[in-house]
Amino acid sequence: MTATTVLARGVVAAGIAGARLDSDFPHFGGYVLFARDATLAEIRALTDSLRARDGEPLIAIDQEGGSVARLSDGVEAMPPMMALGAAADVELARRAGEQTAFDLRRAGCTMDFAPVLDLALDARNTVIGTRSLGADPQHVAALGAAFGRGLLDGGILPCYKHFPGHGSTAVDSHEALPVIDVDEATLRTRDLVPFAAVASRAPAMMSAHVVARAFDTQQPATLSPHVATALLRDELGFRGTLITDCLEMNAVSPRGAGENAVAALAAGADLLIFSHDLDAANSAVEAIRAAVDGGRLARGRLEDAHARVSQLREGGAPPLPLDAFPPHPGVGREIARRAVTLLYGIAHADPLASIAVSFGGTAATLDREAPAMEVVDAPIAPSEGEVRDVLDAISRSQRRPILLARRAHRYPAQAAAIDAVLQRYPDALVVSLLEPFDVGLFRSARHLVAAYGEDGASIGGLADVIFGGSLPTGQLPTG
Repeated sequence: MTATTVLARGVVAAGIAGARLDSDFPHFGGYVLFARDATLAEIRALTDSLRARDGEPLIAIDQEGGSVARLSDGVEAMPPMMALGAAADVELARRAGEQTAFDLRRAGCTMDFAPVLDLALDARNTVIGTRSLGADPQHVAALGAAFGRGLLDGGILPCYKHFPGHGSTAVDSHEALPVIDVDEATLRTRDLVPFAAVASRAPAMMSAHVVARAFDTQQPATLSPHVATALLRDELGFRGTLITDCLEMNAVSPRGAGENAVAALAAGADLLIFSHDLDAANSAVEAIRAAVDGGRLARGRLEDAHARVSQLREGGAPPLPLDAFPPHPGVGREIARRAVTLLYGIAHADPLASIAVSFGGTAATLDREAPAMEVVDAPIAPSEGEVRDVLDAISRSQRRPILLARRAHRYPAQAAAIDAVLQRYPDALVVSLLEPFDVGLFRSARHLVAAYGEDGASIGGLADVIFGGSLPTGQLPTG
């Protein structure tokens, strides 16, 4: 293996899908874990094997909370970031980060691809959605910095994402290339604010596959020297490691793994992510070597990137014992409970006299919190016949409805169904269960709350409020 190939392999990070490391799995600069159903002990065995082989590997994972949490077995269940935004407590955000770090170190990880600093600006945006802390730049900056500080306090490196912001577009970069066609002044006083607040001390940031035309009319941020170098490093003072979002995503994949890798390095990225395709990761290594040997990519740029990744690897803390005592047990449910926001009415229901109607999901999680309650599931966009079935089920139960809405602003049939139930049962309790962009649709509701997640922690916090008597103290984070 040539010296250039060694350098090239050191700036690529490959995903590991399972909980076992194949004996012939290549060496890379970093590894990203994706074993969703593995136990904590199995993940720890995997990371121990990586350490035994690589010495000080960079082992990263997406552990944001809510639906983006690769670890679930034996760790603190955390609600989505938007719940932290609604709870609006900087110290609580720091504790959340420290507890997350504790669990990740027990798993043997060294980096969390969190927190999310994208703003919740577009009601059509579901790729960020409840992963965002909210819409206010200063609010997101303070809470994001606190969560990152908690990760560092707990010994895990944070990676702030997705620069320069993915919250103001309806397009999912996993599917296509989003374009943000907003003037520069707006971006500087809005989307960039949270990133600017942490740039000078952030150990790592992740780029977004979005075209921000105010800064580069053609290239997505990941491949743009105007964004990755001139804006982020030269202007905002970022000195850490710039990590790309996955280069297999459809926003950039048409160029091919090799071209993307070379272009991202040339633009200023340091660590290139290939989450699922090992062949693509190996192709990227070869393309980088060829580009350097052929003079298309400066060797100094590759050496600089390799040095930053090496420094990041050295900054990882050693694992904690699997049976170590957590610093903040129960903090996830506390966040979810304190996030519940009362829009109007009374946030209380009697489980003995309630029937939960869940649109587009399952009400069984709420049922587990209150076994005496009846439940009925409905499609996310129910037909007229399905609405009649819901009304019949409520009528037969002779109970008060709790209506669990999921993005009703995106599903007119769901909004109409909820309105139909409210017309017949005006005292029903309506819960906006994900991004609260739909709360304006429920003006006929007497009782309306927002909960920001459908994961176990969020449902538990909701139950603490509507069944347990905890006060709903959350603030609407989307304005």
